[in-house]
Amino acid sequence: MQDYESAEGLSEEEEVAQIVQEKQVEQLTQEMQQLAMFVSNDPITFEEAVKSQVWRNAMESEIVAININGTWELTDLPIGAKKIGVKWIFKTKINERGEVDKCKARLVAKGYAQQVGIDYNEIFEPVARWDTIRLTLSIAASRGWKVYQLDVKSAFLHGEITEEVYVEQPKGYEVKGKENKVYRLKKALYGLKQAPRAWFSKIESYFVKEGFERSTSEHTLFTKKEGETSVLFVNLYVDDLIYTGNSKQMLEEFKNSMKMEFEMTDLGCMRYFLGIEVTQTPNGIFICQKKYANEILEKFGLANCSSVKNPIVPGCKLTTDIGGIKVEATCYKQMVGSLMYLTATRPDLMYVVSLVARFMEAPTVMHQQVVKRILRYVKGTTDIGLFYTR
Repeated sequence: MQDYESAEGLSEEEEVAQIVQEKQVEQLTQEMQQLAMFVSNDPITFEEAVKSQVWRNAMESEIVAININGTWELTDLPIGAKKIGVKWIFKTKINERGEVDKCKARLVAKGYAQQVGIDYNEIFEPVARWDTIRLTLSIAASRGWKVYQLDVKSAFLHGEITEEVYVEQPKGYEVKGKENKVYRLKKALYGLKQAPRAWFSKIESYFVKEGFERSTSEHTLFTKKEGETSVLFVNLYVDDLIYTGNSKQMLEEFKNSMKMEFEMTDLGCMRYFLGIEVTQTPNGIFICQKKYANEILEKFGLANCSSVKNPIVPGCKLTTDIGGIKVEATCYKQMVGSLMYLTATRPDLMYVVSLVARFMEAPTVMHQQVVKRILRYVKGTTDIGLFYTR
């Protein structure tokens, strides 16, 4: 057994507690290192996750957030009512450098069991379009403004619901002696059909209360003016917000107001947003998807392929190719879909990606070869992006 030297001034009990704490920290560090190496091996079941201290801490944080927010109350299931199941979902968040950012455990309701008209009505929630986000960045760059980013913690838990919805107690957190009871939801839970709509209604009412005006053509763009010159722009994408303006005072007041209303994570200057890397310099703003491009190349087995100079052979004309050899449509759709998202910062791919997208119903070897050529072109151009100059 390893000997430990007693620290000066510590009792035997305090020394043992300190040793246990050091061991726990060491265990957590080792687990985080393993997670960094095997990110794809996130736990699937509660029984698998509960073996790790990292995931136990993540689940505990989720339950604490739910209780602090007043999301539910324990009650008996009314006669004739049905309860909806819940499930733990585990995900390791990765930053733009490929490092582990955090381990997230999310308690999700099994919304597929809900019935329209009984458990929910409206479910639609608008999200910001990429052309709006790019336009915001362009305006900020041209005027020398900084763009900042906020993240709402457990955003959907803030949305208030009007329907009577009951869920079962989460596995591992049943109330002793009351295992037969259920939770009646007062606010939305992730996985509910109406959760996105409830959250958007909540934050939209906040913006109205704070004096913002919503754009008539883009429902997730909010603006606020003070005096003749001060202006603030806010773009909302579910629980991610980017904001910019020409008044430091308005920027600071908005951030502080959001922190008072919701539990927020202040991410500082915008640098990584929905898989897009953002670099802000005195000369302008550069956005690209280098990390995402490398990920899709790895996913489709082309990480070590040789690159080409153009995304399609000049003069190539794609047709339906009725007599061609069919390929797996699912894989083809996945490749084209991944390339579609890459066009958010790659207008040079726009034409050829829209071309191959026409044949997702019945792709053949000819179509797949063109898609692979696009990926080989991406291989040699992962650093390409959009630069908005000042």
